[in-house]
Amino acid sequence: MDEIVSRDELQILLNMEDEVSVMFPFYHKFELLKAKSDEDGYRIKVLVGRQEFDVKSSRLGDYSNEMPNYNDFLECLLSSGVMKYKNEAKFMKKIKHYRGMSKKVYFCPDTNVIYHRFISNSSIFRQNEIVLVDAVKGEIEANLNFKFSPHQIHELKNLVRYQSFLLDEWVNKRMKRSRRAAYIALRELKRVKDAAISIEGAGSSDKEENDRIIVKSIKRFEREKNALPVLLTADVSMTDLCEIEGVEYFLFEIPHAIKADYCKAEQMLELVYNLAVVFGVIKLNSTLIFGEFRGKSRYEELKLKFLDDRIAKEFRRDLKICRKLMELKIER
Repeated sequence: MDEIVSRDELQILLNMEDEVSVMFPFYHKFELLKAKSDEDGYRIKVLVGRQEFDVKSSRLGDYSNEMPNYNDFLECLLSSGVMKYKNEAKFMKKIKHYRGMSKKVYFCPDTNVIYHRFISNSSIFRQNEIVLVDAVKGEIEANLNFKFSPHQIHELKNLVRYQSFLLDEWVNKRMKRSRRAAYIALRELKRVKDAAISIEGAGSSDKEENDRIIVKSIKRFEREKNALPVLLTADVSMTDLCEIEGVEYFLFEIPHAIKADYCKAEQMLELVYNLAVVFGVIKLNSTLIFGEFRGKSRYEELKLKFLDDRIAKEFRRDLKICRKLMELKIER
């Protein structure tokens, strides 16, 4: 009853029912959100808060960091565009000011801004206006290959009280930090690199040292190009380094609490994908969606495990039709 699909093919599943319930299957009756289709988007109701996440993860001891927390949930909403930075509107006004300056202005996303997919979601940046520091790429790449050993999965299965057999899919597969790096951040890097300028600056395994390298690399770029590079960051500690080095920056404010009641159809698709890959597995109505699973060979692959024969039959029929249409390569 399994089917391997791409991110875009998830839309078929979303189209099959007007109302969507998203749950995390390793916690009992842990419903993350409900969504109902509404014209060209979805009305959303978030059903869990920080306390609910903390109570569940506290029972997992040393493995609590491997289960999703409230911040993971919030960042999935942020990286899908369903939520925005608190002061994003202020930046939209300020970017007009930057572009009106006599100096050429470049925007340099920090690592956290890449994880939040701000460049893709905002769609306001121009060709060759983005600068990527090598140390940012290095920080993401350093997190790519942390994997679960069979022993770790065995220990985790002893702690997870519900549907622990699903954890078998994670043996020798990526841990949570590596899933975030590979399926969220690296995907964003690939999208923006073609329109970006790279700055050399070897990264470090130490975060504080890496932050200094990023800021110093931007300062060097400013001197060499006689331009104004602006660091885009959501990390307040980076602003201190910028002040010391005299680097222009914009500090984005991450919402402390989740506030989301509506999203576009594309944002809903992205949200479901992000939740699946960061959480590892989610349940959408009666279908399990694995973002990490045995045999996964491409970043965008997901595994669907159908618990309803009717849904499975309808999905496979529509999937077959869609794939045949895609083979025709009809231009839009």
